[in-house]
Amino acid sequence: MVPSHPFSRTVVLTTVAAALLTLTACSGSAVSSAAGDSGAPLKIGVVVPLTGPVGETGKALQHGLELGVQKVNDSGGVGGKKVEYVVVDDAGDPATSTQLARKLIQQDRVSMLFGTITGDTAEAVSKVAEDAKVPFGTAILGDTERCSPYSWGFGESTRQILLPSVPELIGEYGKRVAIAGSDYNYPHFYAGIVKEIAKSAGGTIVAEEYSPLGQTDWQSVITRLKDARPDVLLSMVVGADAVAFSQQAKQFGLLTSKLGYDGAPLDTDYYPALADLVNGRTHVVRWTDQLDNAESKKFVADYRAKYAFTPPIPEVAGNAYFGIQFFLAAAGKAGRNDPQAINTEIGKMSFDSPLGKGTHFEPANHLLQADMLETTIEPGGAYKVTRNLGPIADDVAKQGCS
Repeated sequence: MVPSHPFSRTVVLTTVAAALLTLTACSGSAVSSAAGDSGAPLKIGVVVPLTGPVGETGKALQHGLELGVQKVNDSGGVGGKKVEYVVVDDAGDPATSTQLARKLIQQDRVSMLFGTITGDTAEAVSKVAEDAKVPFGTAILGDTERCSPYSWGFGESTRQILLPSVPELIGEYGKRVAIAGSDYNYPHFYAGIVKEIAKSAGGTIVAEEYSPLGQTDWQSVITRLKDARPDVLLSMVVGADAVAFSQQAKQFGLLTSKLGYDGAPLDTDYYPALADLVNGRTHVVRWTDQLDNAESKKFVADYRAKYAFTPPIPEVAGNAYFGIQFFLAAAGKAGRNDPQAINTEIGKMSFDSPLGKGTHFEPANHLLQADMLETTIEPGGAYKVTRNLGPIADDVAKQGCS
């Protein structure tokens, strides 16, 4: 069992009702941070869904971050002080994310924010962070159309995922491409990038379907997709919906071995429920628990021991583990807990980790430039690295970064 440091963290289990009551008096005011005292310990505000449709993924992010902070604290912390953190549950709701991010800044006096799972909650926290001039890091795959000078994405960007995978799927399975997604901002953005890359690879979009989170009956959606006769299906159906969608796609004859299939349902989060449907398929990722690297192997062993976890470790946990260390290294360079000074250092940082040598953020879009891996999903849930693709550059400029 990995030793814990109860003094190094503060976990606040916040209900939605309590958060809204606490913030009623200040929710209409401008957000400002009281952090910056170089004599106080650095404090991180962690906004994650611990309940709701993506709660299990939220817990994985929290666990990766906890171990990342523990590693830094075991090495002396930041500025000679143990790093602290406050965890709040947004249940995957953007309005709640906004309120809780404000609370963390105004009342808990955090110097940085980290977390969220869905794109709409990430955008909600990003707006609060920008207003308060506090750095905010995410670990989820994908990105959004708009950038912020205070938001930084440690997960692989949409282009970094799709640039290597879509042309190979089209080449192996055929040119007719269908898209399915949950109906919120990120899946629509994902579809736009799919269309762009598929067209360049000679593909044609033959169907596009979106469904609200929480949908249970997918038969009509699957029938329409099947009628389009796709060769490749790219899915950004997320959360518990990803399991129901994939299982019913198999049941109703859409998902066969002759159909190229990739997207969110192939993420490690869903492997325990979808093993038979994804074994043997390839999937591009930033990190896998099968990475042959001593530091990564140590993290995997610690994670399994501390959380009694045997399935494939979700990629978001690895991204959070290495991402928070990047953030804290930047805080050490800043020399004080001032959020703006830390944010400046984040933009200048070059950081070595199992994610790659010299990982850094592209100034034009605040996306991490790091190695990408092609993995093959093996029975039992091993996402074996079949190719290290090296850095897949994503330097497409986004509005609002500077």
